[in-house]
Amino acid sequence: MRIEVVRGPGAERCPGDAFLRAEVARRLGADPFQDDAPLVLAVRIAQEGPELTALLALRDREGDTRWADGFGTRSGCEELLSGVALAIVARVLSAPETASSQPEPSSPPSAPSPPEPSSPLKPSSPFSSLPSPPPPQAQRAPPEPPRPAGLPQGSSRPEAAPAPPERLRLEAGLGATLGLGITPGAAAGMTLAVGIRRSEWSVAVEGRGLVSLEQAVKGMFVDPTAFTAATVGCYRGRLLFGCGLATLGAVRFTPRTPWTMGSRSDTILSFGGRLGAEWPLSSGWSVLGYAEATWIVNDAVLRRGAYDTATPAPLEWTSPPIGTAFGLGITAAY
Repeated sequence: MRIEVVRGPGAERCPGDAFLRAEVARRLGADPFQDDAPLVLAVRIAQEGPELTALLALRDREGDTRWADGFGTRSGCEELLSGVALAIVARVLSAPETASSQPEPSSPPSAPSPPEPSSPLKPSSPFSSLPSPPPPQAQRAPPEPPRPAGLPQGSSRPEAAPAPPERLRLEAGLGATLGLGITPGAAAGMTLAVGIRRSEWSVAVEGRGLVSLEQAVKGMFVDPTAFTAATVGCYRGRLLFGCGLATLGAVRFTPRTPWTMGSRSDTILSFGGRLGAEWPLSSGWSVLGYAEATWIVNDAVLRRGAYDTATPAPLEWTSPPIGTAFGLGITAAY
């Protein structure tokens, strides 16, 4: 049979026919492929969500499919093609018709030798007159029947190929954020995240800085800013993901005109959830968008008067019980 590797979207940088052919030959001990063979083994590699997938199909000259299989991994092209090579080796060992295509050109006297390997040894006179090549062919033929005995082990190895995705991967992300509720009015800023990921689960630490777009609170001109740090744990599917997060930070109010209140900061604490979607650009890069809602346990307040008097100053603004945020960013995985 001959092999054809087609690289689809997201798999343009994956190795091609030469790499897979060498991997199969290394594991099998011989090269089973021929460029002019009637059987064609087509392998299509493509990026589907966060995974690289490989679809295998063995077709005859008429285009009928004799065998098909598929694999998926998040560890990269070489791990995927290693699993494909194991599946091809198992298929070659389980298909004696593929291996028997090479011994066919041998002379007729060698045909009865595989069923009765001991019978040619008794009549020594017929074989003494034949050339020396037939005996080596008779010696090479017997080792091939024991190989199918290893089929149960070989057939299970391709199923173990997706195991490498369980390794830890480092992730880093950067994105733009729009927040509501943490400061007076809407606030815009940036979010930086660093974390680790194993299979569908990930844990990250995020730092976020926001600047309020509203600079007047009840006629008073202030510059509210917020800086927060969050711990985020996520479960990721093929496209969507859901997260739980805990946030701790500070909201700072800086007056722009002299009045009774000076610059001050309030601590803010919140817990909530996040729902979003992630679109892969390649095996290591992806774009994501999300929306989150948090319950503000310890809120920030803004008062006009001084805080060292016995009478509390009038309340000008306080953060609402629920805060929301919307983000769009890019993530790199290593």
